[in-house]
Amino acid sequence: MKGWAASDHRYSHRGNVPDSPGYTTEQKAALARLNRRLLRLATAVVDHTWWKSLEGEDRVKARMALKRTTHAEPT
Repeated sequence: MKGWAASDHRYSHRGNVPDSPGYTTEQKAALARLNRRLLRLATAVVDHTWWKSLEGEDRVKARMALKRTTHAEPT
């Protein structure tokens, strides 16, 4: 990816941005793996039948609480 020269730090707080070689093969594979995991987990949460047991404000509160929950690392 081609870099650019910042004029008055207009495009970057860091100033000039050098050329980037792009993602390595390993980085591309890791990103694809993480995107697949994100899609799988998001689908499992959104489509879970438990959400149907809640109505209105209770469903909103439960979803907001879930957003603020940290997850354990997979074992």
